[in-house]
Amino acid sequence: MKEAPTPISATQKRGAIIYYLVLLLLFVGAIWATAAVATPILSSGELAGGSSGGLRGAFTAFGEGVQHHVATTIGRLLLQIVVILSVARGVGWLFARLGQPTVIGEIIAGILLGPSLLGIVAPDLSAWLFPEESIVNIELLSQFGLILFMFTIGMELRIADIKAQARNSIIISQSGIFIPFILGVVLSIMTYERYAAEVAFFPLALFIGISMSITAFPVLARIVQERNMSRTYLGKLTLNTAAAGDIMAWLMLAAIMAITQSGSVASAFFNFLFLLLYMGLAFGVLRPLFSLIGRMYNKEELLGKGLVGIIFILLLLSAYLTEILSMHALFGAFIFGLIMPENVKFRHVMTEKVEDVSLNIFLPLFFVSSGLRTELGLINSGELWLLLLLFVLVAVVGKAGGTYIAARVCGINQKDSLYLGAYMNTRGLMELVVLKIGLDMGVLPPVFFAILVLMTLVTTVMTTPIIHLIDYLFLHFHRPTKEAVARLSHRILIAFGRPETGALLLRLARQLFPDEKLSSGVSLLHVTMSNNVNVINEETFFAENFQPALREARHLGLAVEPIYRVSDQVTSEIIDQANLPHHTFLLVGAGLSLSSEEEDRNVVSYRMLLQKRWRKFSITSPEVLLNARTLFNDKMTRFAEETNCSLGVFVDRHYGSLKRILLLAKDATDREVLLPLARHLSKAHNASIAILPLSLGENAPALDLGPLPEGANLLTAGDGVGVLRGYDFLFISYDTWGLLTEVRPEILQELPSTLIVRPFEAKADPLAIPATKNVFE
Repeated sequence: MKEAPTPISATQKRGAIIYYLVLLLLFVGAIWATAAVATPILSSGELAGGSSGGLRGAFTAFGEGVQHHVATTIGRLLLQIVVILSVARGVGWLFARLGQPTVIGEIIAGILLGPSLLGIVAPDLSAWLFPEESIVNIELLSQFGLILFMFTIGMELRIADIKAQARNSIIISQSGIFIPFILGVVLSIMTYERYAAEVAFFPLALFIGISMSITAFPVLARIVQERNMSRTYLGKLTLNTAAAGDIMAWLMLAAIMAITQSGSVASAFFNFLFLLLYMGLAFGVLRPLFSLIGRMYNKEELLGKGLVGIIFILLLLSAYLTEILSMHALFGAFIFGLIMPENVKFRHVMTEKVEDVSLNIFLPLFFVSSGLRTELGLINSGELWLLLLLFVLVAVVGKAGGTYIAARVCGINQKDSLYLGAYMNTRGLMELVVLKIGLDMGVLPPVFFAILVLMTLVTTVMTTPIIHLIDYLFLHFHRPTKEAVARLSHRILIAFGRPETGALLLRLARQLFPDEKLSSGVSLLHVTMSNNVNVINEETFFAENFQPALREARHLGLAVEPIYRVSDQVTSEIIDQANLPHHTFLLVGAGLSLSSEEEDRNVVSYRMLLQKRWRKFSITSPEVLLNARTLFNDKMTRFAEETNCSLGVFVDRHYGSLKRILLLAKDATDREVLLPLARHLSKAHNASIAILPLSLGENAPALDLGPLPEGANLLTAGDGVGVLRGYDFLFISYDTWGLLTEVRPEILQELPSTLIVRPFEAKADPLAIPATKNVFE
């Protein structure tokens, strides 16, 4: 039992304040005595310089101190990081609004801060902000960030997933590597003597070949996610193909680096020998050990600092070993990520600890360190711009064409093969990493580096437009017929946020609708509010959010289709799903505003308090805070106004066993809409039904609700809203709800569990299912 605190008397409070004031006076007195008495005796003249010149002299000394600390290594580095992160985030946000991957904006931000723009527009500012001697600090931090980033990329590539589609993914990925690699080598032969004779040919040819072959798995994963393909066959094949390709490409890159730095294939033999020993140790010893650890430590509370510290030590050791074997530290980090436990929960916890720092802080530093070495001014002639176009053409034809051919050979249809070719042509960050390695090794001349950086940007930016073009062409030439659309099943769509809400709404739907309306199954929609969720987190979030609803579906014997989306526009995503032709009814929860949970009500109360203080809304009485316009917020209003299907908004007030159900109706139309739903619910609970005509004033005319249905009781309007206290469940139409809560907002304090229904008569699309359905019968 928790012991109650001892009450403090007024005398004790005064004593504590007096003690604090005396202590404060003694502290100030000690400081004064040290400066005014002890210092002149022990070190005369020590503080005298600070008082010369009065306030102006003191301010001058202050300014000199500021200038000194700005010029220190840590001061300049912190300022550089602030500028880099701000510009990268701003340009990345702009590109995201244009429908392009954020990483493209961040890469361009790095180029803008380099000699290609800032060095031309403001050379003095560029020289002061990024002096030559400070670049090494940025590069060291960026390299450490890349080690962490490649570790997370390795964790995102799950070997078990690749095995599931091994034949197709390996054939397609290697075709998408070998063909562009060969074309890249041919291109290097054609251009070497004229444009790159100052570097060795063989390493250059190998690096150009591998640069044509890279696919950016992180960027591709985000594109697949944005197109809601992560759980489809094509989406999984795309990711597995990219994963297999990345593994192969990094193995090839490691071999190329070993050959390049060793000077010959023969001398690289020992590098390969020790690499094989390293790989054997990693996959033969460490991977099984980590697999066991993953089963034991699959929760964040179990994954303590000690184990995480050991993992990071081994990560850095792996990077160090591959670095001294002439295969770059990033390869060791990538391999170490690959051998992490396949357990999704373990990888999720580790990714959470690493990814935010590596993506948000260190990677922008890498983009700027690359941008400072990218001189677009070197492409200063029409001939070089034509060379850039040639590089882009070879990259696109080799990567997209090689992927398309292999996909068709594997029996994949034309449309999906085109999509695969477009997706694999995405290069992004991974390509930039490879190019930076080639530049640092002195293999790529600066002009080739600039050309290949632009090629990377062009091929990545063009991915989304090409995909949209494929969408348009196949939609235009393969438009579905009315008969094909009519064959689509009618379904109820349940959109939920909290996992337990999904199970509750599914149980409610089972009791509201007849078996024939649920025979085609139920669509379950959950949207994670974000624009950047990696593959590991996506799987974790899917399992966490859908597990209760899927368990409830098995208990109820219902067929369900989980629909998982990641979007920063949650409401729009739900509306888009609801407007698909086969969804006839959208069932959602009312959200925080009408929740009965104490935590939710505290949030709403705090929001109302802020609204009062800020006077953002015109508030004339406390009741107005409870009206429909405030509680039935903009999100629900959008559902009612923009969805082309019937809508049900459920207000949960401890929904459970029901005995008495009430219909609140303002006319016969309300009764016709609500009564079929109420009948099914009453049958599930063996509950009684009563109908209360809505009367909003003393002189309101009597309402004609038509003949009384069998088994229903008709209440008199004079019973008032106080009658709600005697019922377990309320049905009310959306229009009636709006009228009632405007005129009599006190009803919100008496609500039982409630379903607010807005019917919809027909679809607007001429190809939609004919409007003969009635989801309420």
